Amino acid sequence: METILLTGVTSSIGEELALFLSKKYRIILSGRDNNKLLNQSNKLYGENHLIWCCDFINENISESLESFLRKFEIKINHFLHVGGDFSISPIRLQKKENTLKSFQVNVFSAIEIISVLSKKEFKSELKNILFFSSISTKRGKAGYAVYAAAKSALIGLTKSLAIELNPIKVNCLVIGAVVTKTTEFIIKGIEETLNSHIPLGLSNSSVLNEWVLFLLEKDIWMTGQEVIIDGGATVL
Repeated sequence: METILLTGVTSSIGEELALFLSKKYRIILSGRDNNKLLNQSNKLYGENHLIWCCDFINENISESLESFLRKFEIKINHFLHVGGDFSISPIRLQKKENTLKSFQVNVFSAIEIISVLSKKEFKSELKNILFFSSISTKRGKAGYAVYAAAKSALIGLTKSLAIELNPIKVNCLVIGAVVTKTTEFIIKGIEETLNSHIPLGLSNSSVLNEWVLFLLEKDIWMTGQEVIIDGGATVL
């Protein structure tokens, strides 16, 4: 059974993916709250799933991951970086510590993880790296500047890592308006307006499940690409 390292598993999308993919894969649940991770692990299908508890802001990520992989003698086959910090603020109110936090959780953590997975002792089994970006990288919106900048960095990583880590496939899902625990407070009350601007309307947190499974299972001739999944929003 192949192994997936999945960050951001306590988010709506991460939780849905972990549950869905656990039917076919061993999942390493990554997050900072061990109790939440244990609770989620109990919901997964199958057995032998593991928990890598790591605070991406306050811990040394690369040391923690390397120690974890060696302890359990694990090789990662697929790395899915769902984890992220979603915070919006007018640029005039943006503080340096919040900017650093956004980049640390969205971008720097991914770089540290991949720096470990690309080492000779781990790289041989790695097949896919999949980043999760945002449609805010394609369409500007007030208050989203720092968040969009961080998510744009993932697209830049996708392009260069696809060359550097070849034949490992590196791709990025660019996600549109999805109703999640994090976004529902923004979407509440404007659902009708949003649906009128999205040909296929708003979607829910399970919308990426089949996309991810396709990218992991099929021998696709694609790497370094942005796959926009937005219900057609960017067509208008």
